[in-house]
Amino acid sequence: MSPDPHTLAGRVSAEAGLDFEGSEGRDGEGRRWLELHPAGHPKANTFAIRATVGWRRLDVQLLPGTFAGALVEAMGAADETGRATFSAVLEKCRSDGAEVDFTVNGGAVAPDGPAAWSSPWRSMGLVVRRGMLAINEGDEEGDSRLIERWTARIAAAILALLPLEPHEEDIPETDAEGLPEGAKTRIEVNRYERDRRNRAAALAIHGYACKACDLQLDILYGDAATGLIEVHHLTPVSELGPGYIINPRDDLAPLCPNCHSVAHRRAPPYSIEELRAMLSRS
Repeated sequence: MSPDPHTLAGRVSAEAGLDFEGSEGRDGEGRRWLELHPAGHPKANTFAIRATVGWRRLDVQLLPGTFAGALVEAMGAADETGRATFSAVLEKCRSDGAEVDFTVNGGAVAPDGPAAWSSPWRSMGLVVRRGMLAINEGDEEGDSRLIERWTARIAAAILALLPLEPHEEDIPETDAEGLPEGAKTRIEVNRYERDRRNRAAALAIHGYACKACDLQLDILYGDAATGLIEVHHLTPVSELGPGYIINPRDDLAPLCPNCHSVAHRRAPPYSIEELRAMLSRS
């Protein structure tokens, strides 16, 4: 049966920017589950994401570790950007027909409501249930894509709340003095576009096809190009006011490397509509 847990872990890791390890098993009803947890860390101190596969149904659940109280509390204290990103990803799940059950301290809450964030988190739960899927009907490749897509969405939602340190490559140079005018803006744009939370959420919401040319690289090249897409900031960072909260639904878009390069051939960048118009003339 497809996918195997190690392949799923590799693909979700590439998309989320956080390394996962995979395992699998069966529940009491005989349904297969695939489970991911952060690589190199005890599951009891972190969390697992479990995707349970049924007949035309997929349930994806966050499982905080037994000794993950400090992590859960830190997630509940996420900044406004993290909260907005978390809510945006779950809203996309709902709009695609899923049921979303989110609980904090034992009570059901709305991800975008004040009750979710008004008190310190002692416990939390998240389950996303999607029925009426073309799954377990003999199309293993299709099954793999669906399981990967929904598991990656929950990973993106959780990633938005985690107290992550930035990758070294995501940290801009200390200043841009001596660089040509505009260089500092380019450094900041690249940092925002590569931010793990923003990238994972943008792809969870928009998918992996280029918004300009519709190319999805893994369909063209196969597994070697899984997760290979760039994320473009639609409004230049230099135009955003202080404290602006990035909404991955409205502010970010996936672009293939070619279209992304063309978009940044001028300042301000070409819009998605302008890129599509260029392609229509070719």
